[in-house]
Amino acid sequence: MLTLPNLLTASRIGLVPLLFLALSLDGSMRFVAALAIAVLAEITDLLDGWVARTFNQQSAFGAQFDPLADSLYRIGAFTALATAGLIPVWAILVFAWRDVLVSYARLMMQSRGAAVGARLSGKLKAIVQGIAIIALLAAPLIPASWLAPNLAASVAEASFWVAVAVTVWSCVDYLVAGMKPAPDRV
Repeated sequence: MLTLPNLLTASRIGLVPLLFLALSLDGSMRFVAALAIAVLAEITDLLDGWVARTFNQQSAFGAQFDPLADSLYRIGAFTALATAGLIPVWAILVFAWRDVLVSYARLMMQSRGAAVGARLSGKLKAIVQGIAIIALLAAPLIPASWLAPNLAASVAEASFWVAVAVTVWSCVDYLVAGMKPAPDRV
């Protein structure tokens, strides 16, 4: 379905190669360009659902496509960050495995007739991961001051570790929900 919300959603997938390209540039311009791309991706994530609800353009396709686009964008972004040396490579597995396992848990819930909508832990995970991506790209652009040397780097690193922890918690939350028995059907 070619609607504005679905185009916004699809744009996140298209931004991943641009993020890799931006991080392959030389000098601080690489972080400026990559940060602009990441901020644009997060804006599209906020807008697609709002536009769909506001203009009555919600669809079954969009409901399925949005989490896929989110996963592809965020896993791609974390892969780009790892390639640039900003996060450890093993972290990609944490983020990717969570999304695969949550997709499986959603399928299990759906097959039993249980609710499959986004859970609070998934929404928090998306917010925290978005903040971490932006913080990791912004930190190299903020000069260390004599008052707080390396503060930006410390905040970025802390946001990364919070993203890892919330991602693991979200995975466990979905898996536990996926194992619960479905309500009786009448």
